[in-house]
Amino acid sequence: MQKILDRIWALLTAGANAGQVRSPFTMVQIATLGLDGAPRARTVVLRQINRSQSAVTFHTDIRSEKVAELKKDPRIAVVACDLEAGLQIRLEGIATIVDRGERKDTVWNANRPRTLILYRAPLRPGTPIGSPGDAHVPPECDDAERSAGSENFCLVDIEVSKIDYLDLSPSGHVRVRFIRDSDSWQGIWVAP
Repeated sequence: MQKILDRIWALLTAGANAGQVRSPFTMVQIATLGLDGAPRARTVVLRQINRSQSAVTFHTDIRSEKVAELKKDPRIAVVACDLEAGLQIRLEGIATIVDRGERKDTVWNANRPRTLILYRAPLRPGTPIGSPGDAHVPPECDDAERSAGSENFCLVDIEVSKIDYLDLSPSGHVRVRFIRDSDSWQGIWVAP
């Protein structure tokens, strides 16, 4: 089971460090509880992995509904899959919003301007608009100083407490469930 756990963290790390070539584990789906109690799912980009802390991170707009949902109920689920390889990794954990401080600033400064322009948008994500152009970043934002929009940027750290790994290889399906116990992971085989 240790080899499988190592593989999980290696796949997630490759997803967060995709660079020029995206890994199947770069874009993952997250699920939260909506403010009305209904489930909500969306896709985010996996940005950082910290295996020693059993944490994964993505960033988002502080004005988004997912941030409000996580502030109300920090439980979150993540699904990552490689359809060609027949692999699925599911994570469960508790989210923490990082909206200030040195770490947030460091991550902001490490991102490409093309990524950061999203946070300069005048409207919060999900705002109804008359036409797509109404949500575009004004042209003067292209020349804005690098910190413009940083007030809308935040990290979402997920402290992972459960991992479910499913391998649907033709040679035989394998499924393992890991539960974090203090600083170690306990695994059990489960039926696929």
